[in-house]
Amino acid sequence: MRYKTLNCLLVAGLLSGAAGLAPTIASAQDKAAPSVALSNAFLGNAWRRSMITAFEEAATAAQAEGLISAFQVANAPGENSATEQIAQLKALLLDRPDILLVNPASPTALNPTLQQACDLGIVVAVFDSSTDLDCAYVVTNSFGDWARLSTQAVIDGIGGAGNVLLARGVQGSPPELEMYQVQMDLLAANPAVKVVGELFTFCDSGKAQEAILGIIASLPDVQGVIGCGEGLGSVQAFQTAGRDIPVVAFAPSGRALEFWGAGNGAPGSVAVMSDPGQGVAAMFTAISVYHGAEVPRTTIFPPVVVSDDARDAWIAVVGDDEIASWQWTKDLVDAQIAANINGTVETAALPPVPQR
Repeated sequence: MRYKTLNCLLVAGLLSGAAGLAPTIASAQDKAAPSVALSNAFLGNAWRRSMITAFEEAATAAQAEGLISAFQVANAPGENSATEQIAQLKALLLDRPDILLVNPASPTALNPTLQQACDLGIVVAVFDSSTDLDCAYVVTNSFGDWARLSTQAVIDGIGGAGNVLLARGVQGSPPELEMYQVQMDLLAANPAVKVVGELFTFCDSGKAQEAILGIIASLPDVQGVIGCGEGLGSVQAFQTAGRDIPVVAFAPSGRALEFWGAGNGAPGSVAVMSDPGQGVAAMFTAISVYHGAEVPRTTIFPPVVVSDDARDAWIAVVGDDEIASWQWTKDLVDAQIAANINGTVETAALPPVPQR
């Protein structure tokens, strides 16, 4: 997978979702390198494919360094089916991996099977989701932080005053409701920014383009579109209508970054998305648990943020069908775990410029 350079923003408040420290599973520092299995619920979008590619590259390097003894990846064949993933997990448990990483189809349906893994002494780490299973560790990004970074960037990009559209995500979903509340709080703190239209785009560029074209004729001049990664479609809608291009929040995909870099998107635009590198972060977090380190039950990692000045460096290394991701290492993950424990997440060092 190709990677990109970036100067990122990191936000306060990442720690709000972190729970207390979970009991460590092992304490011996001289244990043999663990075997790792990753269970992925589906492979049907660029984010999931980028996540798997990043994990396989990092796991290959970790095995060469002796940090793990072996690894395997299992992708469920369906479209995010908990039933199919449970069958997949049961097959993985027959191999008795030391570490089980899970990107789950459901935050609850997999729990009985994951409990079986815990009962076998396997370190279970769930990422890109949540679980109420006490024996599992959680590695995640903050949806609230994603909303805050993208919203504040648009507000700043339009100079703190002007008309904006509010493009919301998956209607009624918990992440969308969490992001919407953050957006409302920031807009309330910036009364010179006026919302002149609100629509559900499901964070999808195609849906955003269609929805905006359906209302744009009735809109006054719009300086910004606050959303969750549908910036490419938003800009295309304004171009089609012959309107001035607004400040937007892109997804950090190679295709969107190329589009942005070609002069589409007003200065001050940004690209923000949850990090496909969460699978890598989960692996190194679980390795620490396996060796008996102190690790919170929930560890918050930063989303990917690409600003104007970092955009071209990312463009050089992210493929058209890839999503930009942090290039996590064991040392960087250990530092992020320490920041979660110490309450210093907002000042924690971000990964260096990704390189290939």
